[in-house]
Amino acid sequence: MIGRVETKGNKAIAFLLGLVYGYRGADLQLSVKPIEDFCMEMHKDDIVYYLNRRSGETYQELREEVTHVCVLREDKINGKVCIFIYKRK
Repeated sequence: MIGRVETKGNKAIAFLLGLVYGYRGADLQLSVKPIEDFCMEMHKDDIVYYLNRRSGETYQELREEVTHVCVLREDKINGKVCIFIYKRK
């Protein structure tokens, strides 16, 4: 059994755990890519989050401090959720 994950003060970790919990029953597809492949035009209809995993901060836009971009694409008709994670190497 895994113990409680401490997220106090770390918004990025809390966000990721909330994401996993919120979509626990969904047909989930995950894609992890380098941050250089991120293109806002490709995700214009998706929900986009910008995270700094080191500091635990979240942002409204892509900045130099961003270590991960997390994109949610929900297909409510077919009950599928695609999560794209773009991360710095």
